[in-house]
Amino acid sequence: MLEENQWKEIRTFGVIENCGFVRSTTHKYMIEFMNATEVTHSDPRETVLFNRFTPFDYIIEDTAHTENLVGK
Repeated sequence: MLEENQWKEIRTFGVIENCGFVRSTTHKYMIEFMNATEVTHSDPRETVLFNRFTPFDYIIEDTAHTENLVGK
């Protein structure tokens, strides 16, 4: 299971246009998991914070900023 604030290494995935009914970020593309996708734990690395991700809890609680989400 993926949880926020944990580092993971993701192998074998697709990159598709981020145009779904609900989006967690304003980024143009998103990762698509496939049957062959592998997710493993990773040690923390230095980050560059250039994305503004919406926390999952905000989406579930319906408190997310509407400029980041599409649909309901």
